Amino acid sequence: MTWADYHSESERLATEAELAFRSGNIERGVELYRRAAEAETKALDELPSDKPRTIGITAVSAVALWYKAHEYAAGAKLAHKWLGVEVLAEFAVDQLNQLLQLIWTAEAAQRTGVRFAAGDVLVSVKGGDVVHGGAPLDLIVRKVEEIQAVYYRTVEMLLQKPLRKRGAPAPDVQEVFRPWLFQAPAGSYQFAVRVQEPPQGDLFPIARPTVENVTSTFLAIVKATAADPVNDLPQVVPDSDYRVTFLKLARNLAPTGKRFAELDIRDATVPVARAISFGPGSREAINSAIRKERPPVVREPLGTIERLTGTLRAVHLDEDWLEVTIDGPQTLHVRIQDAGEALDDVVGPMVNRRVVVTVEKGSRNRVSFRDIELEE
Repeated sequence: MTWADYHSESERLATEAELAFRSGNIERGVELYRRAAEAETKALDELPSDKPRTIGITAVSAVALWYKAHEYAAGAKLAHKWLGVEVLAEFAVDQLNQLLQLIWTAEAAQRTGVRFAAGDVLVSVKGGDVVHGGAPLDLIVRKVEEIQAVYYRTVEMLLQKPLRKRGAPAPDVQEVFRPWLFQAPAGSYQFAVRVQEPPQGDLFPIARPTVENVTSTFLAIVKATAADPVNDLPQVVPDSDYRVTFLKLARNLAPTGKRFAELDIRDATVPVARAISFGPGSREAINSAIRKERPPVVREPLGTIERLTGTLRAVHLDEDWLEVTIDGPQTLHVRIQDAGEALDDVVGPMVNRRVVVTVEKGSRNRVSFRDIELEE
């Protein structure tokens, strides 16, 4: 058989494996990925040394398939073999090193008895205050919190739970669907996120098949939000309330360009996949989608719409208000009413940070909430 024959067989088996995972047949999915990895490794052996790009693509694909099959030793052995070959293209060296990092962390977790669902998300923060391998701690902590919020909302949507208006996810959801943070190879500043497999006898009968779909659904949501939130997102998130929630969470992820310039998200197990990118322009596209989902309600008499820039100092959504401190010749503490539609996981990370709040100023100086986003 030729490279093309083995490679086609590998692609077919990998597609079947993905379908098996989505249907909840985890054991069959792992076995199909193992067979796909074997076929891709055989394809690699059929390549002549004068095809460095094809060798690089095939080597990365084979190692990624061994990783998805949970055959970490085989994946690491193959990666080390080809990293020692001079013919390997530079892009393949970078991607094999990234896969090795994933394999090492998976092996370490496996030794402790912790297992993870298929799929790893790599998040990269670039530009501005971010340097190669380093970034301001507060910035990264906030991005981790924001990514986690999108994960939990994805889980709740897949479990067909009503949209959570207040508080953290239910304790049982947090226990069964637990995201982990992993070190990633330096490059701007990067971190990897992986979802722990639910234990046997878990609280949700559908938890095991659902958790295998969390990462792929998460990636589909952020891809649709970044690419075309008006037309693509409804295909992934049919429920309007969930759609608006994901749009607001994604807006938090997007940069303004002041502290960092770009946030990229991609499937770490598919190194050749194109990254999903959020830049400063993403915010306006997302805001436009939010306005289309939630057109302004016309009331009589209409107040004046204004944007207040200051520091979010206090939030009490149960009592329907939040407070912003505006610096100037005289410090102003503005109590903003009617904030009940704000969501905890959207507003929570903004406390003690600079924000822009869209408000409506009505009669008797009442200031009513309309929207909020980070300024930085």
